[in-house]
Amino acid sequence: MLPAVKSRAPKRQRTPWAMLLVIVILLAATGFHHQAQVKLLQHHLALATPAKLPVPATVTLPTVTAADKLPFPIGENSGVLWNLTTGQLMWQDNPHLKGPLASTTKLMTIYLILHSLPLSQQVTISPAAAGTSGSDIRMAVGNHFTVRQLLYALMMRSANDSAVALAEADAGGVGAFVQKMNHTAQILGMAQTSYGDPDGLSPQSSGSAWDLAIIARLDMEDPLFRQIVHTKRTALPYNPIVTNLNGLLYMDPTVIGVKTGWTTEAGFNLVFAATRRVNGKPVTVLGVIMHGQNGFPPEYQDAENILNWAYGRLKSGSTTPAK
Repeated sequence: MLPAVKSRAPKRQRTPWAMLLVIVILLAATGFHHQAQVKLLQHHLALATPAKLPVPATVTLPTVTAADKLPFPIGENSGVLWNLTTGQLMWQDNPHLKGPLASTTKLMTIYLILHSLPLSQQVTISPAAAGTSGSDIRMAVGNHFTVRQLLYALMMRSANDSAVALAEADAGGVGAFVQKMNHTAQILGMAQTSYGDPDGLSPQSSGSAWDLAIIARLDMEDPLFRQIVHTKRTALPYNPIVTNLNGLLYMDPTVIGVKTGWTTEAGFNLVFAATRRVNGKPVTVLGVIMHGQNGFPPEYQDAENILNWAYGRLKSGSTTPAK
């Protein structure tokens, strides 16, 4: 008979403290790296998303009472007005109503080009660009322009041929550029916006006054953009005299720009901005009015009336319009 053997409990292995310390450090480093990535992403989103204009998907618009409405009628069915200096929403009327953008589409086109192409880059005009209808600067196949010159044509004359030429130079074709436009709109929180072209001829390029304010505010952070949309007259290759189509510039010296737009489907759209002094300090106001049916110049007069009303309120310190 075999001798009984006492069973021994397995020895508890000692915790390898050095290894545990290494694991803790690695986990901490991983967490720190993740947090750093999150912070970096938040930083980039902060740069891409307007800090003053809230994103409709995540922020509810302030409640607008009857006292916050304009004390006069206008010919448009949608609009919004922001004090860009303070971030205050001063007025809104159906700001999320979606409709054709017409040439205000070009606010996204110039935004992408200013962030992607060198201004001195030479662009050769293609048959597609030269054959684009609507507003143009009479390009011919084989003409050469710099990106800077095409941007002036794009915004001053609302040149559709320039929009196509820039899209081709940037993305190799209009289709690929439109994809960039739509992707950027999503990133910026332009929830009602979808683009079908870089110029706005297509009714598939549609959006809201709210969204136009988002992209216009970002554009206005660029000094060259502000310079272009404020220019009344210049010269371009093959075009010795180029005048700005925005009639509001000629009505009010405080107006910065920004962009007109018209098609049969859209009616008249206007994005406008001005800087005036309030209590000795400059204050910039940005407005959008859309789908006007009366025709220019009533849209300009509507915008001017809105600006005068807004600055009157600011100067008086009033939060509601005078009765």
